[in-house]
Amino acid sequence: MSKQFFAVILLCTGLSSYVFSQQKTAGVIYYDQIIDLKAMAAQFQQNAASAGGQRQADLQQRVMMFGGGANMPEKITNKFEIAFNPSGAKFQKSVIDENNVPEGGEGAGSASGGIGAMISRFGGGGDREIFFNNSDKVTESFELNGEAVLLENSLGSMAKEAEKSDETRKIAGFECKKAVVTGRNGQKTTIWYTTDLSFQASPMPSMWTEGVVLGLETDRMKYFATSIEYSKVKDSEVAVPKKSRMITQEEYQKKMEEMRARFRNMGGGSREIQIQQ
Repeated sequence: MSKQFFAVILLCTGLSSYVFSQQKTAGVIYYDQIIDLKAMAAQFQQNAASAGGQRQADLQQRVMMFGGGANMPEKITNKFEIAFNPSGAKFQKSVIDENNVPEGGEGAGSASGGIGAMISRFGGGGDREIFFNNSDKVTESFELNGEAVLLENSLGSMAKEAEKSDETRKIAGFECKKAVVTGRNGQKTTIWYTTDLSFQASPMPSMWTEGVVLGLETDRMKYFATSIEYSKVKDSEVAVPKKSRMITQEEYQKKMEEMRARFRNMGGGSREIQIQQ
């Protein structure tokens, strides 16, 4: 009887995996995020040259943090993922993260432990979760002043214009289309997206509105999907946290300004990086 029972269990498990792999409606997409510290320092240097007062001092501190030091790696790699099923999707830092292992040299990982956490937040919302609900709205979940909060945004909210291209590129087994998006600040982001999946999601949802973004490049950061695993994902895994409080954009901006001012008054210009998104 026990052998028959285990045989049934194995059969059911195999059938379940087969269904998900055939329908491709649930699973996890794994991403590498690569942050170019040298490019980031150069941009801060350029911005500092045209800034004045306290902002110039803050930017110069960032240049020293990201551009100097014999043990400072040139690049840092983080792991992210998008879990999805028919009810929605969630973008988050991967639990199987490799502790912000930087490129270039043995032992470089230990040299960047603390800085990696700060860069992750500055460059890509390291401890934020982004929920997609099959509409043009996205919900971010994060902590603000020790409180769990939610912030709602729209897909493409920071994009000014987008130029689609006939160029394609295969990423994680999908043929992806190319688009170059110009943000409100004038900076350009190259997007590689597929419409072969049945949902919408992106590591940077404010810059695009179509399909699933499997590749993304700016002048200082890249996201590229490395693989996709089709498996069962529970609705609870992609559901917005019920106990968090929804805040408005106005409340969020006000709190961010208060935090920046408080850090500056404490002489912590460099720590401002930890709260910027």
